[in-house]
Order: sequence, then structure tokens, then C-alpha cells
Amino acid sequence: MNFNQLALHTNILRAIEDAQFTETTDIQAQAIPSMLDGLDIIGQSHTGTGKTAAFVLPILSMLQRTSEKRLPQALILCPTRELAIQITTQIRMFSKYMENIKTVTIYGGQPISTQIFQLKGGVDIVVGTPGRILDHMRRKTLRFEQTRFLVLDEADEMLQMGFKEELEDILKELPKERQTALFSATMPKVILDITKQYQVKPKHIQIAKDTRTVSNIQQLLYEVQSEHKDELLTQVLSMYKPNQAIVFANTKKMVDDLNDVLNQAGFSVAALHGDMKQDMRTSIMAKFKLGHIKIMIATDVAARGIDVNNLDMVINYDLPQDDEYYIHRIGRTGRASAQGTAITLVSPKQRRSWLRLVQTHKLNVATMPYPTQEELDFLVTSSIMDKLQSSDIKPDMLDLAQALLVNYEHPEALVAELLSHIVGNQKFKALKPLKQAREGNFKTYTLNVGRKHGVNPSKLVKSATDLCGIHQRYIGDIHVESDSTIINIASSVDFGQIKRLKRMLPKQNIFISVN
Repeated sequence: MNFNQLALHTNILRAIEDAQFTETTDIQAQAIPSMLDGLDIIGQSHTGTGKTAAFVLPILSMLQRTSEKRLPQALILCPTRELAIQITTQIRMFSKYMENIKTVTIYGGQPISTQIFQLKGGVDIVVGTPGRILDHMRRKTLRFEQTRFLVLDEADEMLQMGFKEELEDILKELPKERQTALFSATMPKVILDITKQYQVKPKHIQIAKDTRTVSNIQQLLYEVQSEHKDELLTQVLSMYKPNQAIVFANTKKMVDDLNDVLNQAGFSVAALHGDMKQDMRTSIMAKFKLGHIKIMIATDVAARGIDVNNLDMVINYDLPQDDEYYIHRIGRTGRASAQGTAITLVSPKQRRSWLRLVQTHKLNVATMPYPTQEELDFLVTSSIMDKLQSSDIKPDMLDLAQALLVNYEHPEALVAELLSHIVGNQKFKALKPLKQAREGNFKTYTLNVGRKHGVNPSKLVKSATDLCGIHQRYIGDIHVESDSTIINIASSVDFGQIKRLKRMLPKQNIFISVN
């Protein structure tokens, strides 16, 4: 569908044309008309599908001018500061031809006095994170009696980050006569509960798993022992030479560790996670978007605000903790019909989890061999040649070189000695091919309980060790669904031991089956 076919304000269509957008994405084509018709909606779609414009455009089109004091007509809640800033940027882009539309971004890490000053004099749209929004409400510096539109963006992330109580406290204070749009990549029961309680006959718009986004992404797999991941990561980055890349890790500590590893290897790299001060995060994000930083290492949550069109590579250093995040991650490359590359490093213990992810999402993934020693040596040689060709050699250095060559008996030994200082730790050593694990070492067991019963991997491992006496080295992959769990346990462990897991949840009848 063309944007001109939608009943949007003419000044918004001018801004859309300036941004060189012509055709809507699937979520935009369905959500914009529904919101313009006044319907509550549930939009289920992934990162990279254009969902921000799907709610920003209709809200801007429906804003009204009143003679009263300007209180927010729209509240947009999202999980992170970065995403809040990104949404605000799009609002300002699309409203640039509209008269005097004021948007204020509210989030923690910024002085609250600055936000109070921005709110004075009236505001049309508030974009923010739940904690700081609630803080303003309790201070009476933010009032929502004129609010007609509510958007919950990345609702699943907000709940996963522990914002459930804050969301409920905010929602019950908003006018009941309003239009509510909820966007979420996944639809767990807790999200559905919110839709039942706070929406009126919502229209459910579900965009199929983003095969369109994945289709132009080359997906590559490297199987590697955990202790060799750092080494392989530096080799892969040196070999592919991405213009810009995001490396995903699951923990803040791992992000910092990888930042140190890649810095020492000479890469242009920066880390991004929730423990960093907001001004530092904002600065790093700006430099990355401008291309001054080539490689960003980030956790899933911190990366929510990163939107870079020319990102040509995503690397999964860690397998995502939730399968859905894999599509989120790789969807950040290969945008706007460009080609992208997604590389995943998988340890032998993660093999079963990876195979399940591939089968579930019908992924087309190529398994890659390690770079050979010849290839790695060529990388170092070509790097040195590039430096020599681009360097401006001073005449006195040339004189010194000639004197050394005349007086040194073995010129190749001299070059080798000098190269050892130039190359230093850039010299790569090829990894030995990974031995394939023998089949039958583990058996797969299915339990009829999952997340909604309070099961998580940590609880399951603790129960297996405490109740069953199973050492952690005999426990393989664990995958917890909403109402079921799959666990791999060494074949040598007696089923009688495993059956003791039935006592893990005293009030629940647990059944364990062997796959």
C-alpha cells in the first residue's frame, strides 16, 4: 500500500515524502487504518518491521488543538531510554510540517528538573519509560486527564524488565475513554491479561515471523568450544571486515569483557549495556550511528534503541536466551533491501538448542569451517601491505633502512625481526577443527511444566542437583516454554534419579517423558 492511500494529514504526507518512504510495511498497512478508525489494536511484530511509524503517524494525524492548557494527548511507554529517544526522533521527523507539536521524552538518568522545565508550558506527546513517568505522576508534574491515546511499545520487554507494577499504576490513572495500542514481539499470558483488562475489543494484527527480513540475510554458523570463542571472534571480524557490526552477548560482564578483547586486538569498538551512565550511552549511540564506531557490543535490551540502516553484520557471540530474540537480532542487518550477514557462534553444549531454533524458524544457515592458517597469514600480510602503501615514509627512515640492509648479513632476518614488533599480537593461529560429539551421549526429557508454573533454567538445574543428585556436568541444553520444558541429561544418569524432579513443584502433578 502507498502512504498516499492512507487518510493521513497532508503535512504528514509531505514529511513522509521527504523521508523517501513510499510503500507501507505490513504492520503499517494494517495498523494505521485501524488506529485512524479509533480501534484499540494489538500489534504483534518484530524489530525492523516499521512498527514505530505504525502508531506515530495515526496519532499525529488525530491530534487536536484546544484552547485549554496543553496536557498530553498521547502517552507512549517503552522499556528503554534509547527506544524512547528513537521514537521521539521519528515523531519530530514526521511532524516537522505540523504547527507547534511539542514532544517531551521522559526517562531515568536525566535530571528530573530538566524534564519538569520541558513539561511547563504544555506538551502534546509524552514518550518515556514507566519508572520515570510514574515518578512525575506522583510529583504532580505530569497529568493525563486529556490523554486520548496510549501506546505500549515492546510490551514484552517492559514486563521482562520488571515494570509490571509501574505499568499497572500508570494505566489505572489514565482516562478510561481512550484509544490503546499495544505492540509486542511475543504474546505471553501476562500480555494477554493486560489486553483483556485495559483494551476494548482490540483488533489483533499479527505479522508472520519476519521471513521477508531474514530472506536477504546470509546466516552463518561456527561451532566452537567456549574457551576459543574470543579467538574465533577476532578472526571472523578480521576476515569479513564489516563496515559496521553489532556483537550480541547475554550479560553486561560479557559485553565489557569482549570490549576489552576487541580493543586490544585493534578494532574500533564500544560497549553498550544498562549499567552505563545515560550520557555515555547517548554519546556512544550517536558515534555508532555516524559510523565513528565500527563495532558495537551490546545486550539485547540495550540494543533496542539502535537503528542503523547500513549495518552489514550481526554476530551472536552468545545464543539468545529466548529464541524470539534471534530474529530480533539478525533483523537489524539486511534492511532496506540491502544484503546483511548474521554469524552465530555455538558451543557443543548448545548444539541441540541451536538445531531446535533452526527447525522452529525454518532458518537457512550455512555451517562454516574455521579460517585456515594460510587465510589468517594472508590477513596479516595484506594488513601490513595496506599500512605500507598508505604510510608516508620519511627520508631519514629510508636512509636508516638502506644503512641497515648494507651492513646486515641476512636482510630477510632483519625484516622478520622488525615484523615481529609490527605484527605483535595481530598474528593469528588457526583453530583445530572441532571434534563432533558422539550421538547418544545425552537423552532428551520433556516435562509438562514451564514458565507459567514458575520454572526457569536456574531452578531446574538446582532441582536436578539438590533433589536428584545429578552433577551439573551431566546436564545439557534446557529450553523452557510457557507450559513445557525440555532438558537434556547424560544417558548414564538413571531414569529413577531423574523422576525425582516430580517433587520440584509440590502442588503440581509433573509428568516426565523420554523423547
